[in-house]
Amino acid sequence: MPDGLAHLAPGEYLRLSVTDDGSGMTPAVLARVTEPFFTTKPKGKGTGLGLAMARGFAEQSGGALAIESAPGRGTTVSLWLPLAGGAAESAHATEEAAAPVDDTARGAVLLVDDEPSVRAVMAAALADGGHHVAEAPDGRSALDLLEGGLCPDVLVTDLAMPGGMDGLTLVREARRLRPGLPAVLITGHTGDAIRSELEEAAGSGPFALLRKPARAEAIAAHVAAFIENR
Repeated sequence: MPDGLAHLAPGEYLRLSVTDDGSGMTPAVLARVTEPFFTTKPKGKGTGLGLAMARGFAEQSGGALAIESAPGRGTTVSLWLPLAGGAAESAHATEEAAAPVDDTARGAVLLVDDEPSVRAVMAAALADGGHHVAEAPDGRSALDLLEGGLCPDVLVTDLAMPGGMDGLTLVREARRLRPGLPAVLITGHTGDAIRSELEEAAGSGPFALLRKPARAEAIAAHVAAFIENR
């Protein structure tokens, strides 16, 4: 059985497969290929989000994404989706209903990123952790939500965004409205370039800095830690 199918509930599924005759993947690449932001393409040629989003869609639908590949043998990607009203769907719903929920880990997150595909992957990871996620495409929109009464437990924001307000400015303005608001800042810049601003952010409330490419799971882990310690 290909990796990724072991957790499927018994039932009927539709399988969609795409096969190529390319160079294939090594075991090391295959093990990471569905991680958000992981890519073997040159810089600027890919986001590393395609397979991560496909896997997220499949699993949220009660299915799975399976990949079989080896060097020199090409690659087959299979999407398994439960048939509507089938036994697999019922079994999946029963499992979800019976699974214990850790209410202490739940919280409200304001997620800010101007890239819709990146934001979608991070939002899905946070929602999978039981968090309520409000999204904004830029700093100004995020502030509008806060000024309108939104009370998040954690702010997650990219550093470089359009619209004249970067992530550090957003953290500063958000804490003016919500003092001590925990913040997770995601950046591709080096710390030396923005050292004083980072020190200010770290000194005015709980703060975490993640370098790109940041895994969605790592972001979710920081959010959960902030919420558990609130």
